Amino acid sequence: ASKLGYLAAHSAIVLVCLGGLFDGDLIVRLQMALQGKSVYGGGGMLRDVPASHRLGPATPTFRGNLLVPEGQRASTAIINMNDGVVLQELPFDVELKKFIVEYYDTGMPKLFASEIAIHDHASGQVTAATVKVNKPVFHRGVAIYQSSFDDGGSRLTLRALPLRGGKPFDIEGVVGGSTDLLSQGTAGDQRVTLEFTGLRVINVENLGTADEAAGSTDVRKVDLVGSLRDHLGSGAKGKAEKSLRNVGPSFSYKLRDASGQAREYNNYVLPLELDGRRVFLAGVRDVPSEPFRYLRIPADADGRIDGWMRLRDALADPALRDEAVKRYAAQAAPPDNKVVAEQILLTARRGMALFAGAETTRPAPLGERPVGGLQAIVDFVETSVPDADRARISEVLLRIINGSVFELLNLSRERAGLKPAAPDEAMQAFMTQTVLSMSDSFVYPAPVLMQLTDFRHVQASVFQVARAPGKTLVYLGSTLLIIGVFAMLYIRERRLWIWLQPSGAGTEVTTALSTTRRTIDA
Repeated sequence: ASKLGYLAAHSAIVLVCLGGLFDGDLIVRLQMALQGKSVYGGGGMLRDVPASHRLGPATPTFRGNLLVPEGQRASTAIINMNDGVVLQELPFDVELKKFIVEYYDTGMPKLFASEIAIHDHASGQVTAATVKVNKPVFHRGVAIYQSSFDDGGSRLTLRALPLRGGKPFDIEGVVGGSTDLLSQGTAGDQRVTLEFTGLRVINVENLGTADEAAGSTDVRKVDLVGSLRDHLGSGAKGKAEKSLRNVGPSFSYKLRDASGQAREYNNYVLPLELDGRRVFLAGVRDVPSEPFRYLRIPADADGRIDGWMRLRDALADPALRDEAVKRYAAQAAPPDNKVVAEQILLTARRGMALFAGAETTRPAPLGERPVGGLQAIVDFVETSVPDADRARISEVLLRIINGSVFELLNLSRERAGLKPAAPDEAMQAFMTQTVLSMSDSFVYPAPVLMQLTDFRHVQASVFQVARAPGKTLVYLGSTLLIIGVFAMLYIRERRLWIWLQPSGAGTEVTTALSTTRRTIDA
């Protein structure tokens, strides 16, 4: 009986290996070789993929992904291979009636589920079912798992805000589609294609800081276990608690030039409170492997981006810049000293022209516009001011630019029919962030800034569909492994030999005992 444990354990290893072999891609590749199929390495729509890259419904084993938008059905799964994909036809259609997602109070998801209807091709029967995480649905030997979720073609309405002059305009599109911006007249002589790539209705971010965590202690709370865990836990674990918060929707898109090069953008719809200020975040990255770099645009008193855009347009207007410079010089210069007033006026004009990118001290590369913002001020100081006077001149120029930009802000508000801004502490903080964001906007690599104004969200479920006949072998092998291990551990092997031989008038008895355990009875 003890030897049966060894046989069961070793048989289990063989069965598990065979089960894994059956459910691997070896059978898929064998099926492809027998049917003359090949791997597809291109792009486009699934319906346009030739039949030479498709496997029939009778494939004995496969594992692929199936994306189904809400209100639609699909019957073609995608099997990922090392050098491309293969399409697997299913013996049924999966129709997504409704995608269900529930969230915790922090905004973290706690439930993913899909209400589906399975349309059988052979019988025409329709079966309703609900697929949840770790609760698959089985039909005709195919398991349907809830894998993830994606965008199913949401319709977006974007407001394009030109950063290089021009009037704002609206663009409509569907996630997964594209449109040409050249027809809108925003990119000059260059052809720019706008590709709608994604919409996330909920974004849960950790907005907590160490100071917030330290200041959020409740003296009425006694948590001995939590306190010990903070002091005795992992050294790699920070003590600052996370402050998870839903910061609202975000959308992503790509701008592709005529040469085919594309940059990816990710903009948040609502302003986020960072460092005590409410800002809009406009992210950009050159390649998917890089993290997003965000332009921080301060929100105005109404929580909108309109104030910043009015100021950005006014900065590009030479007449408004000159009027703002005159107002600043009239306030900053002594009333009885015309020479100083004229010097301040000339300095402010030159500084604002540099900041607006209208003048430059360093020629821009061919095909690129002159650099503006604070970088232009730095270039001017480095090329025109002696080393000993650079710190003083830089401080004076920054003070003049801040004052001139504030007057320019009031001019833009007057043109919009608003009251002038009061120079209080909140406005000073707003102006500091505004000057920095204005400077950063000159290196923002896009002719327009996109803002989401409306959307119709369409969700999609990503199912994993699998036909796994080797699963039975794996389960059988696991059962035999348990039996074998327990048999080897708890069934004692004991052997007793008895040797009888004649001895005179009697019989001589010789005995021997072999046991693997030294027990009392042994």
